[in-house]
Amino acid sequence: MSTIEQFKKIQRDVRAGAFKPVYLLHGEESFYIDRTAAEIEANALQEHERDFNLTVFYGKDTDPDTVKDACLRFPMMAERQLVVLREANAWKIDVFDKLVSYFSSPTPTTILVICYKYKKVDGRRSWLKELAKKGVVFASDKLRDDQLPDWIRKYAAFHKRKLGMAEAMLLGEHLGSDLSKVAREVEKLCLVTPEGGSIGSDTIHRYVGISKDHNVFELQNAIGDRDRAKALRIAKYFAQDPKNHPLMMTLGVLNGYLTKVMVARTNAQRPAPELASMMKVPPFFLKDYQRAARNYDVDQLMHAQHLLRDCEMRAKGFGNNMASDGELLNELLVRVMDR
Repeated sequence: MSTIEQFKKIQRDVRAGAFKPVYLLHGEESFYIDRTAAEIEANALQEHERDFNLTVFYGKDTDPDTVKDACLRFPMMAERQLVVLREANAWKIDVFDKLVSYFSSPTPTTILVICYKYKKVDGRRSWLKELAKKGVVFASDKLRDDQLPDWIRKYAAFHKRKLGMAEAMLLGEHLGSDLSKVAREVEKLCLVTPEGGSIGSDTIHRYVGISKDHNVFELQNAIGDRDRAKALRIAKYFAQDPKNHPLMMTLGVLNGYLTKVMVARTNAQRPAPELASMMKVPPFFLKDYQRAARNYDVDQLMHAQHLLRDCEMRAKGFGNNMASDGELLNELLVRVMDR
């Protein structure tokens, strides 16, 4: 079951009042951990019950015995109490062994939610196996970059708005893979788009702050077309707005782009659907990569990737000679397209 499917199942269950005594929310993607914890908190208690029946701990400030003692208490004038352990990843993993006895026999009137972010718990841990017998273990996996546009479209659809693949890819490339950040921007776009309506590129450019002519998509196309003047114009724009166009993020996007162009170049004889699948891109974007592949041979693409890695190292301070990020990007583009 995928992360989204797991989240939706927990959401359905808690909204129907079907709670488990223990929830372990763990994994690299914090977005669904936060959303799942919030969903449980919103449905487990009524507003007037929270003062006496909601206890929140933070891993760095508490210990297993304190959490266990809180879980063993009975609710006050309510059907249940909720105990939330945030930042549980601050504990050493072996510390959870001290809660095995509680996981084996949890208090039926207590809901314990454990938020363990940024990494997954080893499924072979005995305490996790014990927890899973009575509770829920929810693994929030990080999305791959190629899965992000589809996630953005589904998130917009969840809010009853339509979003095209091109617009979703534009958002993904600009915002990166931080789902919390992406979700906030999509929600902002939904506020200015009527229910059932489509979120167009004009709306994205206006409210997310992406320039129509100076964005990473246009930079990719300029490189693919060997349009040096356009690429350098975009690089200048990026240098003037480093907050929204940090060099390392741009280099990460260009690395993915050059990798896909290399796949298109070395597999030019394959059928379009198969090639699009190999590259993990929507079929209607394939022509852009094929056009770029005709403008660069394999040696040039390998050299471009070498230059990109060199630029990344210099941006991190290795042999930089005090060049600014804008100067590094300019030099990279010139050397890639002049070869």
